[in-house]
Amino acid sequence: MPVKLRIAQIDSVLANFDENLKKHIEHIEAAIADGIEMIVFPELSLTGYNVQDAAQDIAMPITDQRLQPLSKLSEKISILCGGIELSEDFGVYNSAFFFEDGEAKSVHRKIYLPTYGMFEELRYFSAGHHVRAFNSRKLGKIGVAICEDCWHMSVPYLHAVQGAKVIFAMMSSPLRVDLQTGELGIARVWEMLNRTYAHLFSVYLVCANRVGNEDSLSYWGNSEIIAPDGNSVVRGPLFEEALLDGEIDFSQVRRTRLHSSHFLDEDLRLISSELKRILAERND
Repeated sequence: MPVKLRIAQIDSVLANFDENLKKHIEHIEAAIADGIEMIVFPELSLTGYNVQDAAQDIAMPITDQRLQPLSKLSEKISILCGGIELSEDFGVYNSAFFFEDGEAKSVHRKIYLPTYGMFEELRYFSAGHHVRAFNSRKLGKIGVAICEDCWHMSVPYLHAVQGAKVIFAMMSSPLRVDLQTGELGIARVWEMLNRTYAHLFSVYLVCANRVGNEDSLSYWGNSEIIAPDGNSVVRGPLFEEALLDGEIDFSQVRRTRLHSSHFLDEDLRLISSELKRILAERND
C-alpha cells in the first residue's frame, strides 16, 4: 500500500528551540488528523540554521527529555526533523532525528559541512562519519542526506546500495541568484541533482527545504517529492510556507527497476576493488 507522506516546508525561529518545537507539534498533530503516515521537516528545523556559537547551548541527544513530545506523537505518525545533536563524548552535530512507534529510532549526522563563501559550519559542528540506511516500519529501508551531503554522490549512492528505496534530502539552502541571468540558479541546480539521483538510483527522492530569513540569509523552499522515474509527485512554492502531500508507492519502484535494471547491475566488488587501488596509489 502507498504511504502518505507530508513535507512541512516551514520557517524556523533562530536559536529558539521551544518556539520551534511548538510549531513542530502543531504541524504533526494536524498531519495526524489528516491521515498522514510520515512527516518530514527541513534541515535544523528545531533550531534554525545560522545558530553559530549558540549551537553548543541548544545541542541535545535524541533521547533528551525535551524531545519526548515528538517520541510520543510518533506512536501515530513517523517523524523526521532536523536538530543539533550532542553526542556522548560532547560532539556537536548538525543531525536528522527520526522518531517512529513512540521511540527515538535513528540519527543521521551531516557528513559534509560547507565552510566556504557564506557558510562556516566547521566552526560550530563536528562532521559525521557514517552513511547508514535505517529501517522504518512503514517505508522499509530509508536514507537521509543533509543539504551539502547531496553534493557528494557517494552519500545517496551508499544509501541506495544498502537498499534504501526512499532518500530524504533535508535542506536549509539560502538564496543565490545567477548574476548573468537574474534567475534563481541554485533552485535549478537542486532540481537537476534531485531528479538525477531519483532516476539514477530508481528511488523516491524527498527534498525538504525551508523558507524564511535569518540575518542576511533568505531561504527559498521549493520542496519536492520526486518519483523513481524522475518525475515530480508534488512541488512546493518559492519563499512561502507550505504543506506538500504525496504518496510513496513502492510498486512504482518495482516498475521502474523492471523497466530499466541499470541500478540493479551495480558491481559493488568492482567498486570496492577500484577504490582500494585508488587509495593505495594516493598513499604511495
